[in-house]
Amino acid sequence: MITQSSKILGALGYDYYTFKEPGEVPERVDLKFKDILAELSLPSLNDEYLKTMAEKRLFKHQLEALRKLSQGYNVILRSGTGSGKTEAWLFYAIKNVKRTLAIYPTLALANDQLQRLKRYSEILGLNVVAIDAKRKEELYKRLGSRVKLRRLIAQANIVITNPAFLLNELKKMGLYPEKSILSVFLREVDLIVLDEFDFYGPREIAILFSMIRVLRDLVSSNFQLALLTATLENANEVAKLFSQINSRPSAVIEGKAFKVKNFVYVVLGKDLCSLWKHIRTAFEEYSRVRGEELAPDVLEALEDFEKFRRDVFKILSVAEGLGLDVPRLELDPVEILQNYLNDEGVTLVFTRSIARAEEICRRLKLRLPLQLQERVAVHHHLISKTLREQIEEGARKGRVKVLFSPRTLSQGIDIGTIVRVVHIGLPDNVREYWQREGRKGRREEIEFSETIVIPSTRWDRDLLSRGVETFRKWIKLPLEKTIVNPNNKYSYLFEALFKFISPMLRDKLSEDEYNFLRELGLVSGAELTRRGKDVWRKMNFYEFSPPYGIKRIKMTKEGEQYYLEEISHCDLVERFQPGCIDYTSDGIVVLHNTGGRSGRVVTAVMEEPLGEGTLWR
Repeated sequence: MITQSSKILGALGYDYYTFKEPGEVPERVDLKFKDILAELSLPSLNDEYLKTMAEKRLFKHQLEALRKLSQGYNVILRSGTGSGKTEAWLFYAIKNVKRTLAIYPTLALANDQLQRLKRYSEILGLNVVAIDAKRKEELYKRLGSRVKLRRLIAQANIVITNPAFLLNELKKMGLYPEKSILSVFLREVDLIVLDEFDFYGPREIAILFSMIRVLRDLVSSNFQLALLTATLENANEVAKLFSQINSRPSAVIEGKAFKVKNFVYVVLGKDLCSLWKHIRTAFEEYSRVRGEELAPDVLEALEDFEKFRRDVFKILSVAEGLGLDVPRLELDPVEILQNYLNDEGVTLVFTRSIARAEEICRRLKLRLPLQLQERVAVHHHLISKTLREQIEEGARKGRVKVLFSPRTLSQGIDIGTIVRVVHIGLPDNVREYWQREGRKGRREEIEFSETIVIPSTRWDRDLLSRGVETFRKWIKLPLEKTIVNPNNKYSYLFEALFKFISPMLRDKLSEDEYNFLRELGLVSGAELTRRGKDVWRKMNFYEFSPPYGIKRIKMTKEGEQYYLEEISHCDLVERFQPGCIDYTSDGIVVLHNTGGRSGRVVTAVMEEPLGEGTLWR
């Protein structure tokens, strides 16, 4: 049974504002999945998940997407979370044996989909391979040779990867095709799927579309394109861009999200009645001394407790602006969260940063006996891939009940047991709010779900200072548009540089593109300049930096060293300068190992256990 947060908040003495959101179910059609894929009806099928799926009727948007793909269209499927977007392209691909490249922002997001894809594909004897830099090394060690690895991928029907790995493989294809382990597969690809498109920013979108255009020029197949999104606003612009890339017609298909009824709680604070009385006295004294009239809405709130309760952040903001001495609202997320450890479902807690997620997770664990601490976990990109997968599986199996994440779980992961999302600090935009919300209530058997908003940052208080009703209006605003600019100069730079470097595409380089590169000092005659080589090496998907991670090494008191998860150059600058605390390893950064031609290139981050002795040094 799902715990009702109204009882918890009431028992703890918290005042809160609440409202109900109705459930929503996409429209279904009179066609079952087994009617599309006859193999789902085989008596020999032993997979209970597939047996259940076989009897389900398709959503209308799934059928529309299947039909358009079958007619040779590109498809932009814009549908809410939990609405089966993956099945829309997957059933087309496996029924028609289309060689498919599925691109996810990170393979951490694809982990959840991988097993589902394999289940469907195996009943038809099709092969699914997931590949990124780490899996490449694992497969190489297992298979024993690069030739066998290339053959494994070449024989796959569906390849799942991320854009960072794909970009590096395209660079190899452009120069030395035999060095790319994806080259054979990509030359025969029929369908490219861009899943979780909402994850990308404008720069990533520009490079992603450039990569597709470059791939089109490198291979002879006129592949189809499919894009899956929950929150993309300007889908028609993307449809036009797709048609420009492959000269196929493009269709935008709309679908609703699947969600159960949801109760939203905005936590206001403890003992608001005493706070109300204190503020009334403070305002009365202010008016008496200054002789100034207060605004009508403030006066109403001082006379009516219910009005004050709804607008508490607004009244506090006014009081602070007038310089009045008012007590802080008491909000302790830990004492609220510890009540969900025995819940039937999983509580997913979003924070604004990794440090905040680690801090609250730690505080919660400290209040628990040892045997209950495994029910609490934190999930982000700085912990190892293996541990992330264990945490995800623990949440699915019911071993993990409270799961913290800054962003990695806001998209793509389908942990069907999530019944509650807690926002410790609201995100900056509406789109990310709904991405977070889309993680819960994704199963028909869930009776209801909950949203808990715990104000934590200045942004939350600024929003709520306009009244809690403003929050309701904010979440109903149109989603922020994803910027898709086909004339993006960064995209132009990437494509021009690729054409210049690749012997296969050199004849496609226009005079304008060459002059553009020359003006930037990247080329001279028929050669790359030193600057051009540096730009080409650093032009990668997620950041402008060399295409490798930076080692993170922890040194023990006994002098031993062991390797932690590698970090990006962005992480190095933002989180791993000397003196920074690494919450994920209970360590502190003590120095950077440097090397390179200049002696200034950071090759490794060295950490020591966090302790008084280390801090004093």
